[in-house]
Amino acid sequence: MRNIKYLSSQRWPWLLLAVVAAFFEGSALYLQHRLQVEPCNECIYIRLAVALMGVAGLIGTLAPRWQAVRLVALAAWGGALGWGLYRATLLLDLERIVREGGQGSCARFKGFPNWMPLDQWLPEMFEPRAMCGDVSWTFLGQSVTFWIWVSMWVLALVAGLVLLAQFQRSRPRLVGEPA
Repeated sequence: MRNIKYLSSQRWPWLLLAVVAAFFEGSALYLQHRLQVEPCNECIYIRLAVALMGVAGLIGTLAPRWQAVRLVALAAWGGALGWGLYRATLLLDLERIVREGGQGSCARFKGFPNWMPLDQWLPEMFEPRAMCGDVSWTFLGQSVTFWIWVSMWVLALVAGLVLLAQFQRSRPRLVGEPA
């Protein structure tokens, strides 16, 4: 755990988180614009969660040696992961319903708040264009949603370890020193 805490106080692991988020976003855009896999409402919310994970990584790069900055970055990372996993789980359930012959659709996209209309500012990235539950592309027999769900759980495991490591002492205790 000390090694994980040490790594979390370095810039490059936080930058790596931002790069991983950028890779996920780039993959989503490749699927959309090159392979014609249009995003649904839930996909848009998942994309936002991934973008926020990238922001968390950038926050962590600002001053990773300061525990307060690391904790803010971890909170942002955890919040984005929680939101993304929630949305991915909903979408996986909708995909299952459609696969079993049921009616799967998601509520109409409510849009983003007026102070941050991402669907208007970046429609090529944040405008929903497909119905939830429809699977138009698979890899190894699984949907894009399944793979992002798995990836987010891996990142959640890493985030959990990094969070636990923050409570690890930085130096070994001396004999007789209170815990």
